[in-house]
Amino acid sequence: MTLHHVILVPGFFGFGKFGEISYFHGVDEALTRAFARLGVAVRITEVSTLPTASIRHRAARVLETLAEVTEREPGPLHLVGHSTGGLDARLAIAPTASLPTPVKFTAYDRVRTVVTVCCPHFGTPVATYFTSVFGRWLLRTGASYLAFMLDRGRVPLKLLLRLGYWIVRLRDPRRKRRGTFDQLYEKLLDDLSEERRVELVEFLRAVSSDQSLLFQLTPAGCDLLNACTAEPRLRYGSVVARARPPSFRSLARSMLDLYTQLVHPAYWFLHRLAASPESRLIPEPAGAQREKLLLLDSELPSARDSDGIVPVHSQIWGSVLYLARADHLDVVGQYGEHSAESWTGDWIPSYSEFDRAQFLELWEAVAAFIAGVGDAEEIREQRQDTARTASDLPGFPPPP
Repeated sequence: MTLHHVILVPGFFGFGKFGEISYFHGVDEALTRAFARLGVAVRITEVSTLPTASIRHRAARVLETLAEVTEREPGPLHLVGHSTGGLDARLAIAPTASLPTPVKFTAYDRVRTVVTVCCPHFGTPVATYFTSVFGRWLLRTGASYLAFMLDRGRVPLKLLLRLGYWIVRLRDPRRKRRGTFDQLYEKLLDDLSEERRVELVEFLRAVSSDQSLLFQLTPAGCDLLNACTAEPRLRYGSVVARARPPSFRSLARSMLDLYTQLVHPAYWFLHRLAASPESRLIPEPAGAQREKLLLLDSELPSARDSDGIVPVHSQIWGSVLYLARADHLDVVGQYGEHSAESWTGDWIPSYSEFDRAQFLELWEAVAAFIAGVGDAEEIREQRQDTARTASDLPGFPPPP
């Protein structure tokens, strides 16, 4: 049986695992289960990426991972990138890309599919805001302050974290409900060992020192990237998400939980940024993409719709595989799952009502696309979608 290799690429602020908190929570299990049902052997590998470095440096990490996998085992390669990870994947497999790594990768013929999940292919106005003087200062200062606290205030910080956690627990002393604060404390901060502390400090310092990625995620930055990374010979599929717009009703609902009370206003702010006039520079879906969106949902997403960070229209590249009623992090398992097997916090409290059933359905759609499940007409349309995306880019030659 042919062994397929799926490479998971995390996005902005991406990490593999902090403590017991995984970036792709439950994705490995969901994909393994979906491929098993299809009778396909699969091995899943996660890329260890750089949180906010430029796409070129992040793509180098993807290329290095591809080289490691191809040297180890035969079989076709499939890239799955969430958020900025989708752009990293696209640049990594561009044969003419000059990447800062001594590793040579020549097995481009083994790369069969690229799936992007909530990826800003045409940029996001949120990035434009954080490239402003105030936005850059805010991100850099916040990361630097947290790194300083972790590095210098070790003992007082541990006491403050424990005190803060028990104050939060006063609302629910019997632990009937576990939320994002619980996940952050119990799976990461409760055991703040020296190794874990150093890992967090290095991550925050990387965010503070290198914010090159932000400029490249603006609509203008992605326009340049798109001109040199389209590859029509591959099959591209995209998972898109549309989060519930914030409202005064959702704001009132957020008052019931301390974490959502603090974070929901930030979601409101980011959602408004994503719907700014700059989003009109992002092209609307057309042809088979538009038809698939209507098939998945009776209402087409507008230019103002987003997953809270990336406009829906910007997430579309190649074939549309799934349209989720979810926010930017719900789709990678951070939706507040509470099952007998596992639990996690809801990192972006959008109240989009995304649940485990939809999560499994989403990743089953990804597995089916990778495995090439579908009739001949569906596969033909997928290839046409990819070719159409490439041919729409200025200066790109027509597909073979």
